[in-house]
Amino acid sequence: MPTSKQFLWLVALAALTAYVAIYARSLASAPIRSDGYSYYVYLPAWFIHHDPTLQAVPDDCCGGSFPAFTSIVRWPGTKQWVDPHPIGVAILTLPLFALAQLLTWWTNLPPDGFSLYYQHAAGLSGLAAFLLGLWFLRRLLARWFRDGVVLATLATITLGTNLFHYGTFDSAFSHAFSFALIAALLDVTDRWWREPDWIASLQLAVVAALLFLVRHPNIVYLIAVPLWNPSGVWARRTTLLRIAAVSALCVSPQLLIYYRATGHWFVSVYGQLGRFDFRSPRLAAVLFGTQKGLFFWSPALLLAVAGFFISDPLALRVRTAALLCFAFTAYVIASWSDWQFGGSFGHRGFTDSLAIAAVFIAGLFHWTAPRPRARLAVGAAAAAACVLTCAQMVQYWTGVLPIADTTWTQYRELFLRFR
Repeated sequence: MPTSKQFLWLVALAALTAYVAIYARSLASAPIRSDGYSYYVYLPAWFIHHDPTLQAVPDDCCGGSFPAFTSIVRWPGTKQWVDPHPIGVAILTLPLFALAQLLTWWTNLPPDGFSLYYQHAAGLSGLAAFLLGLWFLRRLLARWFRDGVVLATLATITLGTNLFHYGTFDSAFSHAFSFALIAALLDVTDRWWREPDWIASLQLAVVAALLFLVRHPNIVYLIAVPLWNPSGVWARRTTLLRIAAVSALCVSPQLLIYYRATGHWFVSVYGQLGRFDFRSPRLAAVLFGTQKGLFFWSPALLLAVAGFFISDPLALRVRTAALLCFAFTAYVIASWSDWQFGGSFGHRGFTDSLAIAAVFIAGLFHWTAPRPRARLAVGAAAAAACVLTCAQMVQYWTGVLPIADTTWTQYRELFLRFR
């Protein structure tokens, strides 16, 4: 049995192997595709074309207009391009993008931002974020649980959900980055409440800013900071205000981009891409449906539901914030006209917060440790869920499962078929 640290190395090897196989076998067209394109497009616009308006990118490739799948729109009135996806993923991809620039110049490939090295700079950045998120999660859990519990939790959250998929197959999307940041938020928050030195405070400010810059709605997860220790908030109010000020400074470039393009500091283009109906949310479909139901496609997360009701010390720190964030996220997703979030393996709207689910899974595994029958039952359920999810992930990769709108009839007919 490996240790939890050794497990991270095994996951890294498995993820790299899977990533190579995906593109060597043409299971996916290219890392920069679909939403990944609009998260990434800032980099070629800024560093190759030196154009903050984004116009030079479609001029160079697409006759002056972005492809429809990008959802990048012209703002009414100013006619400037506005990207629905913010700059955070591009910022986090920048180190490998810089390496891709050097390799492109060295090999004389087209320096257009989308040739070979650029593609895999984006894809491998997401893979690295996935692994970094597991590292943060392990560091948090190791302070509260013995290594066997940490190992079982990491294995369940990696193999029993769509996390591995979004760290490899769709790694240029935002979800691996958001997973890493929420895992980092939990880890830094725990350390900050133990010892609020200036390093932990700065880390908390940067993580908070990046959460907003990668995906704006994920700012809701910042409520975990005060709710970690509500009775101590007043005593640390000055430090919290300083953290908020540094975070605000870090997010100001995004607000300047919005203001330059629209004349407004805060904007959303989603009103032009769909609609919300908050009176009739599709909650049952989002959570349990065959199309993208959270628990239907990731039954291992039912262990997190069970763990939610166990009075574990770490779970108690996270419980209120987790409940509020899950309720908010589920309600907003279920109210959106495209509540399936397009093509995806499972429901990607919840992938960002899997580090929070891991806390409750760890609490459940810790509770079962001195109870042999419960440990056997829960362990068997977790293993079965992981095997099922991995099998269905392979089905999705190879085109056996549809990318959206899966019906119960289709699911039964395709169950564990691989050709």
